[in-house]
Amino acid sequence: MKKTLTNREKEKLSRILQLDSEIIEKLSEHDILDTSSCRAVIIRSEYQEIKKQGLHHGGHIARALADAYGLSLSAIELIIYKKEANKKFACTCCGNPVSKYKFTRYGGLCDHCLVKRINVE
Repeated sequence: MKKTLTNREKEKLSRILQLDSEIIEKLSEHDILDTSSCRAVIIRSEYQEIKKQGLHHGGHIARALADAYGLSLSAIELIIYKKEANKKFACTCCGNPVSKYKFTRYGGLCDHCLVKRINVE
């Protein structure tokens, strides 16, 4: 099941992007909006707004956002600080991007280079 934005999130996104809520609604209806990217924009904006008030520390704000959005604290921190979840690896043979799993599983090779090394008679 594909997650969709709630009405509350659409309103917040409309306010942040300074777009009419009807436009956001139409984009959402046609599945043009990337839900996870939209939520990330909303979470970053809320974090900045609360932080500007100066009443709470960053860690407390992150925990409150994690509870509010049903995400883990680490997921919220990845969003707030714009970090990537997994570091990117490159194939040792051709230099193409490889996932960490494939890099460790196949000795640093991508699928294409691994297939080239198989001798078929």
